[in-house]
Amino acid sequence: MRFSRLIAAAALAIAAAALATAIVRPGAAQTVQINGAGATFPYPIYSKWFTEYNKIHPEVEINYQSIGSGGGIRQLTNRTVFFGATDGPMTKDQLLAAPGSILHLPTVLGGVVPI
Repeated sequence: MRFSRLIAAAALAIAAAALATAIVRPGAAQTVQINGAGATFPYPIYSKWFTEYNKIHPEVEINYQSIGSGGGIRQLTNRTVFFGATDGPMTKDQLLAAPGSILHLPTVLGGVVPI
């Protein structure tokens, strides 16, 4: 139960924060598209969260491209996406190179298990 609330809160936080500066697509006056990119590891759960969020809020489309952590950092730094995902926090140098403040929001946790 607690985990479900955490998942819902994470998806809602990403969507709500993105709504403030999201791109409104021409021809779909009421549709908001939120673009993100980055790590491949969280893609399966992000895909599920964003699909479920869209069922409740059909006017919000969240597009996430799983292109790798480095690609997410580059796209976020270049401002071609609203949010990026990376397997680890950005370095001090990456944060200083960013054109604005970056908020790290942990969303998914995974582990490496020896076999």
